[in-house]
Amino acid sequence: MDAESLLVSASINIGLALLILTLFSILRKQSSYAPIYYARRLSQHHPVPFDRRFTLRRLLPSLEWISRAARVNEEEILDTCGLDVLILIRLFKFG
Repeated sequence: MDAESLLVSASINIGLALLILTLFSILRKQSSYAPIYYARRLSQHHPVPFDRRFTLRRLLPSLEWISRAARVNEEEILDTCGLDVLILIRLFKFG
């Protein structure tokens, strides 16, 4: 594989990853998508705080969820999501 093909492939993959992260970050702030992103919390009748007004903050991507997701340990994943999710995450880590 030549260097130009590698550079093109890397730039396409990085661009798509940034686009997907941005879309995820924006869509999870929209109250209409709460059943998708907060299904377990809503099924257990826990409140999900949303700003019902349309503000610019809802359209700006935020990445603070990445640091929170990195700090979650396996015990918390097992308690909140179950054994199947924990096994899937372990497969991704080792795999």
